[in-house]
Amino acid sequence: MKRWFFLWVFVAPVFAQPSDLPVMNRCLTLFQTLRPQFAYAERMAPQRFLLRVVLGADGVPVSRLTVNIDLRPVPLGLEDIAVVAFDRPVQDALRLRNQLARRFEGVAQTLNLGNWYVSEPRGYRCFLTHQGRVVGVLVLGPDLEPLSDPRWLAAYQRSPVRFPAAEPVIR
Repeated sequence: MKRWFFLWVFVAPVFAQPSDLPVMNRCLTLFQTLRPQFAYAERMAPQRFLLRVVLGADGVPVSRLTVNIDLRPVPLGLEDIAVVAFDRPVQDALRLRNQLARRFEGVAQTLNLGNWYVSEPRGYRCFLTHQGRVVGVLVLGPDLEPLSDPRWLAAYQRSPVRFPAAEPVIR
């Protein structure tokens, strides 16, 4: 069994996506300009929420992260462990909004860009990582321009807890 593991370690890079320099350069350029655009609590049940932070470049939202109550990114697929319950909705919402205001800018500084991408029919996907785990995705079109999801802004507009409180200007 150990031999198969070591064999796989040496053979796996052969099957990996070859690095296409223009795609990785565009991902890196976009990653370096990412800044938090807005954050909101997305309702999962009557008193249970997921905290979302939307990152953007040049006013265009390009990636969404789920964060825990300490504003640390949660790996994709494990969002259920980050559900926040509000016992006292008004007081908890105010406390959370204040915490978002204090620590909002620091979220993007803890991220890294993965050194791989996935090609798909509508373009490319580059991956944002935090401590070696994928926490977000940058989607690029075939022309290497970032693609946004309008559902993020709609969820922000519906959210009872959002930061900033005024609606962000999206270009």
